[in-house]
Amino acid sequence: MIQRIQSVYMLLAVVFTVVCLCMQIGTFSVAGLPVMNEFNLWCTDLLGGRHFLTWPLFAVLVLSSAIGFCTIFLYRNRRLQARICVLNALLLLGWYILYAVFAQVALTKAISVDFVKDLADASFRPAIAAALPVISFLLYIMARRSILADEKLVRAADRIR
Repeated sequence: MIQRIQSVYMLLAVVFTVVCLCMQIGTFSVAGLPVMNEFNLWCTDLLGGRHFLTWPLFAVLVLSSAIGFCTIFLYRNRRLQARICVLNALLLLGWYILYAVFAQVALTKAISVDFVKDLADASFRPAIAAALPVISFLLYIMARRSILADEKLVRAADRIR
C-alpha cells in the first residue's frame, strides 16, 4: 500500500533533496568578505556572473530525487524498493564527496589569483541547506528498515498459511 510509513519517509527525503537543489549551499570568502556564493548548479561572483563549476552536484541531486520519487510507487516489490533506498543513500554520500571536492577546487578556480595573493586568506563556509541531504540519507535508511520489517512480517504470515 502507498500509505505505509516508508512511503512517507521516502517522500520527505525527496522533498528535502529538492529543497536543497533550490538553495545556496556555501559561501566563499576572502579575508572575511564574501566573494562568491555556491549553489548546486552554479557559483555566482560579486559581479553577478555565473560559473557552472558545480553542475555535477546538481546532477546527483536530480538523479537521487527522481529515483526516490519513482521508488515510492514500487511498493509491490519490497526487495527492489529496499535496494533502491540503499542506492539513493549512496548517491547522497557521493554528493557529499563531490561537495567537499568542489569546495576545494572552486575555491582555487573561482577566486582570481590576481585578486588574492595568498589563498590562505580564502575560506569556504557551508550553508544550512548543505545539511538537508544528511536528513534525506537518514530518511532513506529509516525507509529501508521499515521495508525490510514489512518483508519479514509478510514472510512470517506466509509461513503460517
